[in-house]
Amino acid sequence: MTYWQRWISQPQTVWLRRAIFQVHMWSGIGLGLYVLVVSVTGSIVVYSNELYRAATPPPGVETKSAIGIIVVSKLLELHDDLMAGKTGRSVNGFGAVMLLVLLMTGIVVWWPGIKNWRRSLVLRKGVGWRRFIWDMHSAIGFWMLAVLVMFAVSGAYLGNPQPFQDLADRIQPPTENVSVRTVDRIIYWVAYLHFGRVNGIGIPCKGPGLCDQTVKLIWALAGLIPAFMFITGAVMWWNRVVRKI
Repeated sequence: MTYWQRWISQPQTVWLRRAIFQVHMWSGIGLGLYVLVVSVTGSIVVYSNELYRAATPPPGVETKSAIGIIVVSKLLELHDDLMAGKTGRSVNGFGAVMLLVLLMTGIVVWWPGIKNWRRSLVLRKGVGWRRFIWDMHSAIGFWMLAVLVMFAVSGAYLGNPQPFQDLADRIQPPTENVSVRTVDRIIYWVAYLHFGRVNGIGIPCKGPGLCDQTVKLIWALAGLIPAFMFITGAVMWWNRVVRKI
């Protein structure tokens, strides 16, 4: 059996896959707290406008609601730049790149072999709680991969936009004949897809209402997926590493 045939049919026997598994597991644990904080705060700040309105007292009324405004502002700062200004935002961009690496190694680890790949797409009953945690981590990671990649790429851009702009200029150099380039439109949507809304209104809604609230709910739930992946991954790490010590 060739190396490629083993990778397709029995990936667990390939040393490279085992090495990638270790990279995925330990990088996930190393990034865990960061991912958890950014994921949860990102999910909350989807409703930043609503939270600001709820915390703002009516005109002429003095209350302690100013504390609520401060809390919302700090949550935004924590998510955007880890409360560390420009440096924190750059760290966020690097963290998003590391999340992308985590996703790419994760999809390699997910591959169970040609005979079993369908089994890794669903949750099964009667497999024991440890296997069920593994199945949840694998299946949700697979089905939500595109969403997670979108958050990672857009987060990397928002943290460190200049490398993306330099790459765009290489792909499609600026000219006087074109005011808005295709690469500019792509970058525009990469940024706005991270938030799921333009000017506070959910994409592609026309204004406040059911559509807007539905989009925000979807983005808030999607924002919690990285936190869920870390929690399930941490449980698996605990069972595999800590309990064996």
